[in-house]
Amino acid sequence: MPNSGPVHVLLLAGTAEAAALDAALADDDGFRVTVALAGVTRNARPFHGTVRRGGFGGAEGLAAFLRDGAVDLVVNATHPFADRMTAQAVQAAAACGTPILRLSRPAWTRPKGATWLPAEDLAHAARLLPSDATAFLALGQRHLAAFRGHAARLAVRSIDPPPPDLLPTARWIVGPPGQSVSEEQSLLVQLGVTHLVARNSGGTAGWAKIAAAAALSLPVIMIARPAQQAQDTVLNATAALDWLRSMPCWSPGRQPR
Repeated sequence: MPNSGPVHVLLLAGTAEAAALDAALADDDGFRVTVALAGVTRNARPFHGTVRRGGFGGAEGLAAFLRDGAVDLVVNATHPFADRMTAQAVQAAAACGTPILRLSRPAWTRPKGATWLPAEDLAHAARLLPSDATAFLALGQRHLAAFRGHAARLAVRSIDPPPPDLLPTARWIVGPPGQSVSEEQSLLVQLGVTHLVARNSGGTAGWAKIAAAAALSLPVIMIARPAQQAQDTVLNATAALDWLRSMPCWSPGRQPR
C-alpha cells in the first residue's frame, strides 16, 4: 500500500540544473520540494518549491534540518566547485541515512587544437601562469587570492565593482560575460591577453570565452574540478528525476497532503 503524503526533497540549488529539476518536480504531486539557496546567490530566479535562504551551520546543522524537516531525499545541485557544501551534504545525509544524489553538469572538454594547461587548484594555476603573461582571470572575486602579488599583468571581469584592496593593480572589466564567441574574442584581443585562467565549470554560460581563447590560439590554464566523494551522480535534470522516482519512498500513488 503506497505511503501517504508527498516525498520531501531538499534541493541544494544555485545552478541552471537545479532550476530545471525544480521545474520538473513542480508537475509531480508525489513530491514537495524545499529549495536551499546559499547566501551568496544573487538575483535568484523564481522557484516552484519552498525557498530557504542562508546556510545550515555546517554538516551538523544540515543533519538537524534533514531530521526536523522529515526530508526523504537530498539532491545536491550546487556549483561543480562547491566542494565544502558537497562534503557537508554527504556527511549530513550519511548521518541521517538519507539517500543523496549529486546533480552536476558535464565538464568542458578541450576543443580540437586548443592548448589547455591542467591545474589542480587555484594555487597551482597561479604557479603555471608565466610572470610575463597578460592573463584574463575568469574566476570571480572570491577566487583571486592566489594571484595577489603575481608579476603577470592581470585582467578580471566582475559583475560588481571590486573592493579597492582586491588585486589593486589589475585591470577590471565590470559587467556580465559576453554572449557570443566573437564578443569574447574582441575583448581578449583588446586586452592583449596571452593566457586565460578558468575553472572547469561546464555548462553553456561560460563556454564563449573558452571557445574564443581556442580560436585565438591562447593557452588556457584550466582548473580541474574538486574530487567527488562517493555518491550517486547524474548529469542533467531528467536523469535526476528518474533517480528520484526510482527511490523506494516514492510511488505514483502518493498524493499531496
